[in-house]
Amino acid sequence: MKKRAGFSLLEVVAAAALIGVIVTFMAPSIKGAYGKVADSKLRNDLTNVGQAVQLYQVEKQKYPDSLSVLFTDKYINTDEFKDAQGAEMTYDSTTGQVSGKKYEGGTVTFNGHKLVESAD
Repeated sequence: MKKRAGFSLLEVVAAAALIGVIVTFMAPSIKGAYGKVADSKLRNDLTNVGQAVQLYQVEKQKYPDSLSVLFTDKYINTDEFKDAQGAEMTYDSTTGQVSGKKYEGGTVTFNGHKLVESAD
């Protein structure tokens, strides 16, 4: 009689159950890590866009009418201005402030000199 190679149905079910338990416990930490990465990217993007706004203001003696002008006039190399939640960044053309929403709430604003975080 030949012995068959491979896994039994019981072994496959046990392995699938173990993987399911591991994924269940890891899901919250993966989501938390994604939020931290998204917020860090938001801070970096706001700093870059805010500095481009300030450079534009120094050179043109006025704030740009919109953020897209920064891309058109080659002050920044992207035309996508999204916050951590995927919405458009908020821009005030009278003050030059740029802000965006953090991944799980709160706002980050570049006020012309530094980043300021606030809870909503």
